Amino acid sequence: MHIAKSDLRQQFHDLRRLVKLSNGALEITFGREREKIIDLFEEICGARLTYNYIRIGGVMADSPEGWEVKVRKFVKDMYGRIDEYDTLLTYNPIFMDRTKEIGKMSQEMAVAWGITGPNLRATGFKADVRKDDPYGLYPKVKFDIPVGKQGDCWERYCVRVQEMRESLKIIEQALDAIQPGETMGKIPKTFRVPAGEGYGHLEAPRGDLGFYIVSDGSPSPYRMHIRAPSFINLQVLQVLLKEWKVSDVIAILGSIDIVLGEVDR
Repeated sequence: MHIAKSDLRQQFHDLRRLVKLSNGALEITFGREREKIIDLFEEICGARLTYNYIRIGGVMADSPEGWEVKVRKFVKDMYGRIDEYDTLLTYNPIFMDRTKEIGKMSQEMAVAWGITGPNLRATGFKADVRKDDPYGLYPKVKFDIPVGKQGDCWERYCVRVQEMRESLKIIEQALDAIQPGETMGKIPKTFRVPAGEGYGHLEAPRGDLGFYIVSDGSPSPYRMHIRAPSFINLQVLQVLLKEWKVSDVIAILGSIDIVLGEVDR
């Protein structure tokens, strides 16, 4: 079976987005469902942690027979699981006492520090690269951008939970849009980018992930810089943590949801 590369890339991307969003929202309770997603990744590309499936011009290989059926079943089950965890945790009095009104970030603070992703949207600032500078299949699929109001730990969590539901909607639409086609376009083995500079970005689970490249016309970039959202988001902690108790640091840091691999580089 041949799968159009753009639809398959979209499914893989939003399944991976579910895993990353779960780290910031439901890491303790989401282990069972995260393993199911990783099983799907292993089946399609052979890796459970470091995926090398999406390539320039397409994807590594076609999906195995029956893979899409398994994805549809997972999506159907996952709607119920999110509702289950939402009921269990979101309005739990203990959880709300430890997160609501804690680590509040205003829109002005978020913009001044270059915050993006769920941390920015939790303040009520509606910004998302998938809508503001659309790419891939995003212009063709319908989904909402969840936002909060006061940017505290609880609303950062709530935004991520709702974004998981939106990712499920996107995966369903990508599954419905699959048409026969090639999984890889015809591209040269070596890229020789014309001299100049360029910037491209996408909406990663933790925010705006950007790539700035300067070319001198040779096969290798003259300069390249990666705008990693975790590295940017981490810096606001120096003002966000002021006047809070040590016990609140865990909730605030967890709700900012950094990945040290993006920071320590």
